[in-house]
Amino acid sequence: MSLSVFIARRLPLGSDRGPGSGGIAVAVTGITLSVIVMLLSISIITGFREEIRHKIIGFDAQITLYPTDGEEAIDLGAISDILSTLPDGARVSPTIRQPAIMKAPEDFEGVVIRGIPADYDTRFIEENIVEGGVPDYEADSTIYNIVVSRIIADKLGARMGDKIDTYFVGGGIYRVRRLKVAGIYESHFSEYDSHVVYASLPMLRQVTAVADSSAMAVEIDGLSSDNEIDAVSARLSRDLAMLPYTKPGSAPISVTDIHRSAALYFNWLALLDTNVVVILTLMALLSCLTLVSSLFILILRRVSMIGILKAVGASNALVRRIFVVLTLRILAIGLVLGNIIAAGIIIVQRATRFLPLDPDAYYLDRVPMALPLGAWLGLNAAVVLLSFVILLLPSGIIATIPPSRAINYE
Repeated sequence: MSLSVFIARRLPLGSDRGPGSGGIAVAVTGITLSVIVMLLSISIITGFREEIRHKIIGFDAQITLYPTDGEEAIDLGAISDILSTLPDGARVSPTIRQPAIMKAPEDFEGVVIRGIPADYDTRFIEENIVEGGVPDYEADSTIYNIVVSRIIADKLGARMGDKIDTYFVGGGIYRVRRLKVAGIYESHFSEYDSHVVYASLPMLRQVTAVADSSAMAVEIDGLSSDNEIDAVSARLSRDLAMLPYTKPGSAPISVTDIHRSAALYFNWLALLDTNVVVILTLMALLSCLTLVSSLFILILRRVSMIGILKAVGASNALVRRIFVVLTLRILAIGLVLGNIIAAGIIIVQRATRFLPLDPDAYYLDRVPMALPLGAWLGLNAAVVLLSFVILLLPSGIIATIPPSRAINYE
């Protein structure tokens, strides 16, 4: 252990008496509050990003293949070789997204009905179910069961178990099916809740006359990162662009990914990232200014000690290090308190959801908070490093204090 650290650890930061003792408490409080704000900002923006991304992918897909002309179905056999090159863990779901009109006695509503195959991952739908449940589409008895949103159910005046006449229009003719409400979901994502209905894929195949070997869309999920989504999407676009040439007679297929189909929401999240950067910068500056003020208070309270240390041969560099370490002790107290309080707020919010949000404005009914350990450790390390660098310059004032005057300073 160096001499400067040894001395700094044995010096009291303040006492109940004497000048500057209140300033130390204010400094600790200021640093604690700054750390809490910075940590909660990171936690909230991470939570928002995870929740919104989860909802978007739940309603859409990471990558979607669809017929370029919008009419002819995708021949699954023609693209099987291309799909076989997808990364491990990728899930491929052939589906049908069919526009329809749902008619109630007093009103009607335009919707998009999404076909769910028997092996579809329904966890996202189940997370948002508020009444009923997701039908077991492996059973023939549930082929006409659907899951609608709370918004659609309220507009149509429909309740659990009600049957709704649904009109499918296409190819110059229309077909009618009476569909039973087996579940009601509410995701608070009104742009999707207002028109997405889940139904049996075999029922939609009957209505649209799409064979089991074809699909109106192919959804790809399970990719591990945004970079992988972009890379796979670009590769699929290149390979499918060559399909009419490698397999003559194949219909052209287009590719879109979640970053393009939901660009509005990802741009909104990017704007939130900018706001967090501004908050972190302001809080970091506040912490640094607080520490510099604390350093001056500590120096003023121990001018006599500085003179004695210099008189017995201590160098300016040694004395500077003592006071820098002493100030960093204040920072450490603020960091520990800030981390404990911020973690407590996050844990309580995740357990009780005591901080609500307006879902119409934020797509969520409560403030989302995550615990990104890597970001937390990085922020704490950055605050310590920045504070250490900032303190080196003002600590140079110690070199201007002559020992003869310092010893007699009161």
